[in-house]
Amino acid sequence: MTIRPPLRFVCLSVVLLLITSGVALAQHGPVTGGGMIGGSTERSSKPATKPANKPASTTTPRKRPTPAPVRRPTSSTVSADAYYQQGEALYNAKKYREALELYLKATEINPSMSSALYRIGWIYNDLGEYESAVDPIKRVVAVQPTYAAAHFELAYAYKKLERYNEALTSFQQTVRLKPDYASAHYELGWIYNEQKNYNAAILSLNSALSYRSDYADAQNERGYAFRYLNRNAEAIQAYREAVRLNPQFGLAYMGLGDVYYYNTKQYAEAANAYKQGLQYRPNNVTALYNLGWCYNDMERYADAVTELRKAIALQPNYPEAYNEIGYALHQLGRFAEAVQQYQIAIRQKTNYASAHFNLGMSFLALNNRNAALQQYRILQGIDAARATKLFNHIK
Repeated sequence: MTIRPPLRFVCLSVVLLLITSGVALAQHGPVTGGGMIGGSTERSSKPATKPANKPASTTTPRKRPTPAPVRRPTSSTVSADAYYQQGEALYNAKKYREALELYLKATEINPSMSSALYRIGWIYNDLGEYESAVDPIKRVVAVQPTYAAAHFELAYAYKKLERYNEALTSFQQTVRLKPDYASAHYELGWIYNEQKNYNAAILSLNSALSYRSDYADAQNERGYAFRYLNRNAEAIQAYREAVRLNPQFGLAYMGLGDVYYYNTKQYAEAANAYKQGLQYRPNNVTALYNLGWCYNDMERYADAVTELRKAIALQPNYPEAYNEIGYALHQLGRFAEAVQQYQIAIRQKTNYASAHFNLGMSFLALNNRNAALQQYRILQGIDAARATKLFNHIK
C-alpha cells in the first residue's frame, strides 16, 4: 500500500501515488493522486485584536512626525488641546481617519503631546499603514520608556512589517513592564512560531492563557507549535479547545485538519475538520485541495471532484488539483474526462511524472495502447521507475 507522506510548511513539492484503471485496490494505487501539497491551512497573519482604548500620556518635545503632511491651523488661537479633544470625540466614534487629521494638527502646534502621538501611531496601525506608525510611537517610548501600551503598538507595527527581531524586543519589553499583558505574550508566541522556535512559542502562549483563559487565538497558535513538534495529541487538544472557545474559528478547524492530514494520516477526521473550517473560510485553496484528496482516499470520488473544482476555480494554475481530479474521474470510469484533466496538469507543470503515468493508465482504459506507449517514452526521461510500472501495465 502506497502512503503519501506529509510535506513541511510552505513546501510545494508533491508526493506521488499509484492507482488502477478500475477500482482502487490500495490507497490511490496504482494510478497516482495529485499528492500532498505543503503549506499549513491553520495560521493567520492577523494578530489578536488590539485594545480599543489605551491610556494617553505627555512627553517632552521631540521632532515633528513625518507621516501624512497636514495644513497648519488657520487660526493661531486654536490650541493643541482643542484639536486633541476634537480628535478624541471622533476616535471614540471610531472615525479614525477624521480623528487622525486632528491629532496631527495637535502635534503641529505641540510636538511634545505624546497623547496625540500615541493615537496617531495606534490609528496608523489600525489602518494598516505600519511604516507611518513607527515614528510617532518611537517618539513616545523614547521619552516614556515605561509606557507598556506604546511598546506594544511599536512591536505590532514591526511585526506587520515583518521586522520580527525588532518586534520581539518591543513585545518582550511590553511584558517586562506589564507581565499580565496577554496580547503581548500571544504576539511573542506568534513570532516564535514564525521563526520555528516552537518550544519558546509554547511558553509564551501558555503565559497568555494564564492571564486570559478564554484566548482562542493562543490555543490555535499552541496547536500549530505542537503540530510542528509532532506532539500530535497535544496539538489536537489545543485546536479542539480553540474551537470550543470560538465555534466559528475556521482557521482552528483547518489546523485540526492539518494534524490529521499531514501528521497522523487520519483522513476521515481530516475531511470532517476541513469541511467545518471551510464553512467559515470557503476560499482556503489548500484546505479545498486537501479535502478533495481525503475524499479520494475515502473513495468518495464525486465529492472529491466537487471540492477540487472549487480549488481550481480559485487558483486556476493548480496542476496537482487537476491531477487529483483526473484520479477521481478515472475511478468513476470517466476515462476521457480524466485524460483531459491530466493533460491540463501536464501543460501547467512540465515533466509532471505522476500525471504522465496517470494519463498513460487512462489511455490504456480507453484501449489506446499507442498513446499509453507515448507516455511511457516520456516517463523514461523523467522517472524511470514509473516508466517501468506503466510499461508493465501496457505489456
